[in-house]
Amino acid sequence: MSETDKKWMALAKRWGVLFGIPLLMLAIGVWQWSRADTPVSDVGAQIAEYQQVVRQLEAIEAEKPGRRATVRDSEGKEHPVWKVKNDYLMAIKDLQNQGLNVTTRNLQPVLAGCTIAFSVLALLWSALGMVYQRGMGAKAMQSREQLLATFQKGRKLLPTYMVVMVLLLFGAAIPLLVYEMMPILRHRNYSKGDMKLMFILGGLALFLLYSGCKVLVDVWKASRKPLENEPIDVMGQTVSRQQAPELWAFVDSVAAKTGAGLPDTLVVGLNEGFFVTEHPVQLASGALLPQGRVLYLPLPYLAFLNAGEVAAVIGHELGHFIGEDTLYSQRFSPIYSATIHHLVAISGGERYEESWMDILRRPATLFGEMFLDSFHEAVRYWSRKRELAADAVGAQVVSPQAVASSLLRISALAPLVEEALQANWDRGETVEGGVLGHVRQLVATKGMTDPSEHLDQRQAHPTDTHPELAERLAALGVPVSPELLARAMDAQGSPLLQEFGLEQGAPAAGSRTLAGAVAPAAVVDMNAALQNELSSAAAANRSAKLVELREIAALATPETVIHERSVFMMGLFCFLALACFGGAVALFIAGLHAAIGAGVLAGGVVCLWVARLFWRDGQSPAMVLQPAGVRLFNAQQLLPWSAIDDFQFNQANHMLTVIMALEPGVQPPAMGVGKRRAQFQKKKQRVVVMLKGVKKMKNQAFAELLVNQWRAYYARQELARMGERV
Repeated sequence: MSETDKKWMALAKRWGVLFGIPLLMLAIGVWQWSRADTPVSDVGAQIAEYQQVVRQLEAIEAEKPGRRATVRDSEGKEHPVWKVKNDYLMAIKDLQNQGLNVTTRNLQPVLAGCTIAFSVLALLWSALGMVYQRGMGAKAMQSREQLLATFQKGRKLLPTYMVVMVLLLFGAAIPLLVYEMMPILRHRNYSKGDMKLMFILGGLALFLLYSGCKVLVDVWKASRKPLENEPIDVMGQTVSRQQAPELWAFVDSVAAKTGAGLPDTLVVGLNEGFFVTEHPVQLASGALLPQGRVLYLPLPYLAFLNAGEVAAVIGHELGHFIGEDTLYSQRFSPIYSATIHHLVAISGGERYEESWMDILRRPATLFGEMFLDSFHEAVRYWSRKRELAADAVGAQVVSPQAVASSLLRISALAPLVEEALQANWDRGETVEGGVLGHVRQLVATKGMTDPSEHLDQRQAHPTDTHPELAERLAALGVPVSPELLARAMDAQGSPLLQEFGLEQGAPAAGSRTLAGAVAPAAVVDMNAALQNELSSAAAANRSAKLVELREIAALATPETVIHERSVFMMGLFCFLALACFGGAVALFIAGLHAAIGAGVLAGGVVCLWVARLFWRDGQSPAMVLQPAGVRLFNAQQLLPWSAIDDFQFNQANHMLTVIMALEPGVQPPAMGVGKRRAQFQKKKQRVVVMLKGVKKMKNQAFAELLVNQWRAYYARQELARMGERV
């Protein structure tokens, strides 16, 4: 399926939800309207009609005294005349007192009309929302100012829109439920089934009413939350002018060439890419940086970029200050956050649990998601333009070739930096040489990765969206030449860390970079300080992770054999077989309907055969759970746990259905049973197993056992990857 087809399919599903659910409610409302009894407008005429029926019943009763008289209804069923007469007398009394009979009859069309009216309003509300959203999306593509203005306006209108949508659907559902109570209320003699149905319908209606009020309260609370920018968590340390004068001089020279203002704070670290921000920033140490412009510089990349490439990258980042990109990002974040808060409130709050009411909430939450998606496209569009403009600023500082070289070299180095960071994080202690030393070792042994394989990738950034690498190079007008690739994959390091005074081994005298010569400063081994900080965090993370993984791995059992609990189904069909045999014998003895007796006898034989089938199902294992995987029925091989992506369990009518979603391309071993018990659905890439319960185990306990075995396998794999003995 092409991307265009997928897009249209997703759009069709969304329209199906937005308009399908109100249409379904409308159809039910119309059906109820057609079933509604005629309202009692002329009570006197109705009483006279009922009295006429009573006189007719009395005449029939007089012909057959002693309560032996009967009458047939429209379906041909016989009823005692005295009972029918009493029902009519009670109805006459009810009409004379304007009681339940009249009230329920008059309410039915009103309730059905309410369902229809609210459903139609919900349909119109959905259509209005779609038209308005498309209009706002088009405006957002005109300029960033329009984007911000329309998004801000949409954020204010969205909660009201979603609340109205939910209340309209709840307003359609409540009379729909109450309508079905009306015929029951007209009966004088309620059965237990009638009472249960009344409690269910009434309870659901009251719960919907409560939920509607709760939605109003939750959205009101969400709207009162202040729009705040949450701090960005960054692992790194600030560098002052006194600590690294050469670095600051270098940044000053680049800023002068761009015409952008200087950053207020320089932060260096090991585990991020280059970025600038005006968001609040909180360091891993807990320190909150002063509000202002922050420029983050990663040591692993500085160790392999030359001065021109670093100047191009910093020029690009400072270019975001020229276009006020960081300020726009800072203004968008709280709007996104507020929209998410309202979506959570509509969905049922932070302690949300899935329920049948999700069907009624879904059109509102889906509209909220579509609202975010439409503006995400606009944000992405303008972000892409601003990134290309920032690249142009970097090109002005040095050259387009320097920007292109820096982009390709960072892409070539990124996988090795990630590998070194992951190794340090897994070990929970400083690896030999630290992250920086490990990167240098990987470059020396493996060499740089080919950046031409990553032209469709985007560079990571905490707040903004970057275009693809190929698009950025094309905008710079720099082709991917062999010389450019050779530079990108050059394993030679850079002396900039020493020249900037960020790593031990700095020259004793002032160095010369693009900034020129400055007075030397006492070297602060910033790399060592950053490594200690990262290793400390990694050790704490590793310790907590190992405890969790060992707890999960301990849930595994050596081998567990699972048999189906077929006793109930076997007993049921044995009982049916005996009933059929008994009925057939009775028919034969009475000499009545020999053909029917033969048919009943044949039915008994079939029931007996089915009972034997269920008995055989319970004799052989349905599953064998082992540490490496699960053996299904008569399969000759295990289905590895690694082949299973997820589980789903459904229980109904003493049957337990286990759905195993498989990884793409996985073909499960043949199970040796028919589709009645298990099947592989190739199109959906899943195995469906139908069990008649589990012997000596509750279904919930079995589901937990199966999932725990699966989780334990992955826990053991992760422990092994982290170098721990399993």
